[in-house]
Amino acid sequence: MYDMYSSGGSNSSFKKIIFFEEKLVIETYLIGYKLEGEAVLFFVRTDGAISFSGIVDCFCTVENDKVTEILKKNKVDKLDFICWTHPDFDHSKGLKDIIDMYASEKTSIWIPEGIDAKEITCSQEVQKLFEYLRECTTNIVSEYNVYSISDRKDMMFYNSVCFQKDMNGYPLEIISYAPNSKIIRKQNYMDQFIKNDRSIFFVLALGDVRIFLTGDVEDDTLEKIPSNYFGNHVHIMKIPHHGSDSSVKMLDLGWYECDVACSTVYRKGSNNLPLSNVMEEYDKRTQFLMCTGKSDKNNENENYGIIKIETDILAHTFSTQMEGNAEYWSA
Repeated sequence: MYDMYSSGGSNSSFKKIIFFEEKLVIETYLIGYKLEGEAVLFFVRTDGAISFSGIVDCFCTVENDKVTEILKKNKVDKLDFICWTHPDFDHSKGLKDIIDMYASEKTSIWIPEGIDAKEITCSQEVQKLFEYLRECTTNIVSEYNVYSISDRKDMMFYNSVCFQKDMNGYPLEIISYAPNSKIIRKQNYMDQFIKNDRSIFFVLALGDVRIFLTGDVEDDTLEKIPSNYFGNHVHIMKIPHHGSDSSVKMLDLGWYECDVACSTVYRKGSNNLPLSNVMEEYDKRTQFLMCTGKSDKNNENENYGIIKIETDILAHTFSTQMEGNAEYWSA
């Protein structure tokens, strides 16, 4: 059964131990834009100071670059963790610049298994990112840590961190569950490349808090995960694939309730995500259902939306803030 967290015990296996006296807080930002685009930032704070920082995907527009704005506002110098869930344009724009500015030899950079094994049809932005990651991996002067991921894998294995208060340890755990390597290999053998089938889905755990960061993982992959595997309470669920009906099997994985479920929007062409019927299903299990865009897009006055959740790990409390078009969704 799914159980990642253990308190106390020996900390000798951790590469880094961060001591704190009073407060252990995780801040999670879900960033979306009016038509397309998704990024997630998270900061772990000890006694107010950022001790660990990460980003999942990236997007920006000519008018707005909220990822960089938040990083600068919080005085982040270098990121500890970078994850590119899959090579869709709406999850990739601006990520090359983020890696260039905020990665170091200590940063773990995670990409899906097999996405650069062959030529694929993708935007110029994504092609440049592929090329840049190859350079980062082979550069003798400053070789970055670029890892690929599939199936269940410990994404903190190479840079394990434990936050320590007195005799109690709170390890930061990040475990992947997708993409599925069988699906990837089959598509490679058949000269297919379905981008969302390559999407990374992982669970971040700190103390009793579980945060599901799901990218654009879809049902063909989700159904490969054993049913009812996640029997725990979910703190934050990033609703997969912008709340489409091709990712609803996330609801079948055993989690029974959620504090905050949130979605970004995708409203290009004939698409109008999230779908109301999908949001209704999440609403049945969720204390707060939120979106970076408004349920009635005609009421939007900004080109972006941000949801911020601040979670006190020890006090078991959290608060939410919204900016731009973000709102509590009326399912």
